Amino acid sequence: MQLSIIIVNYNVKHFLEQCLYTVQNAVKELDAEIIVVDNHSSDGSMGYLQPLFPSVRFIVNEQNLGFAKANNQALAVCGGEYVLFLNPDTLVPEDCLQKSLAFIERSAAGAIGTRMLDGRGRFLPESKRSFPTPLVSFYKLSGLASLFPTSGIFNKYALGHLGEFQNHRVEVLAGAFMLVKRELLNRLNGFDENYFLYGEDIDLSFRMQQAGFANFYFAGTGIIHFKGESSGKKSLNRVKFFYRAMLVFVQNHYRTGSGKLFSAFLKLAIALRGSVSACKRILKPVLWPLADGMIIWVSLLAIKTTWINTVRNGKDFGVPFISYALPAFSLLFILCAAFTGLYDRKNKTSKTLLSVAFGTLGMLAVYALLPETIRFSRGVILWGGILGGMLIFLLRQFLITDKEEEGQTVIVATKNEYAAINELLERSLSDQQILGRISPGDHDENTVCEWKDLLTLQKNIAVNKIIFCIGTVPLSEAMKQMQLLGKKNIRFLFHVSGSGSIVGSHTLAPGAAIVTPLIDYRIEHPYQKRMKRVVDLSVSLFLLITIPVHLFIHPRTGRLARNIFHVLAGNRTWVGYASTSTLLPAIKAGAISQTVQNLNKNLLEKTDKRYAKNYDWWDDLVIIFKNYRRL
Repeated sequence: MQLSIIIVNYNVKHFLEQCLYTVQNAVKELDAEIIVVDNHSSDGSMGYLQPLFPSVRFIVNEQNLGFAKANNQALAVCGGEYVLFLNPDTLVPEDCLQKSLAFIERSAAGAIGTRMLDGRGRFLPESKRSFPTPLVSFYKLSGLASLFPTSGIFNKYALGHLGEFQNHRVEVLAGAFMLVKRELLNRLNGFDENYFLYGEDIDLSFRMQQAGFANFYFAGTGIIHFKGESSGKKSLNRVKFFYRAMLVFVQNHYRTGSGKLFSAFLKLAIALRGSVSACKRILKPVLWPLADGMIIWVSLLAIKTTWINTVRNGKDFGVPFISYALPAFSLLFILCAAFTGLYDRKNKTSKTLLSVAFGTLGMLAVYALLPETIRFSRGVILWGGILGGMLIFLLRQFLITDKEEEGQTVIVATKNEYAAINELLERSLSDQQILGRISPGDHDENTVCEWKDLLTLQKNIAVNKIIFCIGTVPLSEAMKQMQLLGKKNIRFLFHVSGSGSIVGSHTLAPGAAIVTPLIDYRIEHPYQKRMKRVVDLSVSLFLLITIPVHLFIHPRTGRLARNIFHVLAGNRTWVGYASTSTLLPAIKAGAISQTVQNLNKNLLEKTDKRYAKNYDWWDDLVIIFKNYRRL
């Protein structure tokens, strides 16, 4: 057998589905086997994938053994002359494996990697790297590598001085795509199992060079790597895994005095990075509210001073309370603005204007409730709110660049493929504005344009998503289009013809399902999240206060009481999903659902999708009222 392909999966079944379809297309002319090791996924990967890919060998683990051990499991049973270690969140072009095998066979390489693009069409610098020596690591950890990305000195770790489209001898290959001679792996006993996540590819690359074999970066082909999907989103734990892996590498291979010093440096770096991450987590949510609060406070002070000097001819209000009132009103403004969504993730001009207006009205409403003895001036509150609101609006216009994207979606596909994707979108209740079909060939009727004209289309029409149907359209050609459009802030999604999912970077969760990236679930909107919790608390408090009444009219008062306390504690919500689907935005388990649970599974899931997609907090109140006896 010429080639064994080993893929380790952990909770990314839809990414792996697309990966396996592309790999199967890429090995059609090769004598190859595909082995998938599942590290105890909880997303139903095996039940979903095994029926779809009967020719793939699946190894199912009862616990998460980590990347190194899982790869070694498959390595022990594979039979290929060459072994490709491949991440599940990758897409492999049709000619990639043939070209890669041809290159490694005619070169002096013991192993090769290839050019990797992320889901936005941008080159991933970790496609080619050097060893993390003490000095190289210092440049990376200190940020000098980011400041000088093309420097052969400061960015030696990513070999920034070497061209993306040229073959190079390199020191480190990425574990996302590593093609290795089997005899070399046998000699080295595969990956070092002391690594759990990260670092095992650096260690293996180091040991291969120590054994006298060269590592090459091969630019003659490439893959798409949806970076981070197979290991989850960025978190403090991922940072710890990364630096601890570097620490293991240094302790294994740099045993001299400088190595000990470097180990101490890495431990310090882990502690510092953890502290920085913790500070960011704490400060990031409050930076904008603090800045806005200061703006409102200063605006109120400025209007107060101006009012005294111009309207009152220098006469003070004579209200001692005012020195405490202005910061209190500033806080009130921020609370009102936050409630209407000013600090939600998506930034829209209309939302900013609505929030500052609501904040000003909130201050005026509270001022009107104050006793006459401590009132000072409604005009100060009104004009202070208007001035502060204008400054807050202008500040966002200048500083915030990641405003919510508006645009339409186009699909690059044949007529039949386009119909299949539309059916998939319809089944998934997607609300995308589909502009139309892009023809993959010439002289095709009823299309927006031919795909060679995508760049021109994007310049003239607000297109922010492109779905590539990989079938008639070769993945290698789609990758070329991605790189041409990579700087246009377009999101690319992929659907292999005949598959049941669409994937792309930055999904709602690692391995998020089917067309989750295309569906705008209202239940995920921060405002609706807040209101759902407000409804839960309000209903719970009302039921708790009136519990003597329910003792006589509710059929199961004990259950009702338990649910009240579970909801108050935040362990449950009053209205939840009826199905157990993992494809929807996560919410707490519900005391009740919006429908009866004796329907078939597909119908329950479809009902839950509609509930999440069209969610409004008022609906929860209606459902609770109608289902009172089930609470």
